[in-house]
Amino acid sequence: MDEVISTSRRTLVRGAAWSVPVIAATTAAPAFAASPCPAVTLSWASLGNGTTFSSTTVGGVLVTLTVSGQTGAANNRTVSTTQTGGQTSNLRFYSTNALNSSQTATISFTRDGQPVSVLNLAFSFLDIDSGGTAWNDNVSVATGGFAYVIANTTYVRGAGTTANAFRANGNDTSSSTQGTSTNGNVAVSWSSAVSSVSFTYAQSLAATGSPFIGISNLSFQPVIC
Repeated sequence: MDEVISTSRRTLVRGAAWSVPVIAATTAAPAFAASPCPAVTLSWASLGNGTTFSSTTVGGVLVTLTVSGQTGAANNRTVSTTQTGGQTSNLRFYSTNALNSSQTATISFTRDGQPVSVLNLAFSFLDIDSGGTAWNDNVSVATGGFAYVIANTTYVRGAGTTANAFRANGNDTSSSTQGTSTNGNVAVSWSSAVSSVSFTYAQSLAATGSPFIGISNLSFQPVIC
C-alpha cells in the first residue's frame, strides 16, 4: 500500500512539473500583447533631398513602397525638402500628363521578410489642388478603416473613396495653393492594425506641366518591439 501511494505521488509530481511551463506560457502571452511599442516616425528628410524612395527601416520595421500604373513622370516618389503643404519633409508623387493618368502606391511593413502589423499609422496627403484645365489632383485610399481630417474644406472636398476622391473644391478654387500653405492637406490615420496601405493618385483630365502631391512623415507603433 505504501509503495502504491508513493508511486502515485511521484506520478502526480511529474504531472505538475510538466504543467508549469504550459501555465507560464499561456499567462505570458497576454501580458506581451498588452504592451504597445513606442511610436516611431519615418522622416523623409533624413533620407536626403532628391532620394528616390524604395525602402528603409525604422523601429525595427522595414517600410517598403511599391508603385504601379503610370509611374514614369520625372522625380516621381522622390524625397523633397522644398515646402509642400507647409512641410519641408515630404515624399512627392508626380503625375504624368496623360488623360486620366493614375498611379497606385502601396506602403507595406515587414520584419525578417514577413508582413507585420503596425498600430496608429498616420500621415497627411499634401497639396491636393487644381490648376483649372492644367491639372486636377484626385486621391483615393484603398485601405479601409481610416479616419480623415481635411485641413480646409474651402479648398478640398471628398471622402477619399474611388467614387468620392479627395480633390479640389471646384476646378479653380485651389489653383492658388502655395507650397507654404496647408490648405490642400488631408490627414489620414488607422487606429486598427494594418500591415500595408494603398492609395491612388490620379488626374481627371490631360494635365500640363508637372503636377504632384506629397505625403508627410509617417508615424506608427510597431506591434512587436
